[in-house]
Amino acid sequence: MRLAGAFFANKAEVVDDMLNVEGGFWASTSVPAGSTSFQCTCVVLCDTRRRDVGFHYALHIDGVGPTGQRWPSAWSKDFQLPSAMKFMVLTQITLPMEPNGGRHTYSFRLEGTHERFDVPLDITVR
Repeated sequence: MRLAGAFFANKAEVVDDMLNVEGGFWASTSVPAGSTSFQCTCVVLCDTRRRDVGFHYALHIDGVGPTGQRWPSAWSKDFQLPSAMKFMVLTQITLPMEPNGGRHTYSFRLEGTHERFDVPLDITVR
């Protein structure tokens, strides 16, 4: 299994084994003043094969803010691949951010691999 992509969305759900997305591929988001984190839904696109089914994996999201502040493993989840699925929906996760906003980058990676998929996000404080 390898990661093929990831994106933030307003809403994503699985219906009849298909991905339904509303407001996908965020370029930016706004948060209240003083925030040090934000809630989101993420969709992770996967390149899987039948031989990957049944194996245990750990997905990590690392973050880096505009001043270089880093959050290694800002969010993590262990899971077992139930089928040769092509996507995972991560609902209502909370990711850290710098209080002044700015361009952040969130990196999606599987534990034990060097591959990662970076998603830039401009965060505006209102």
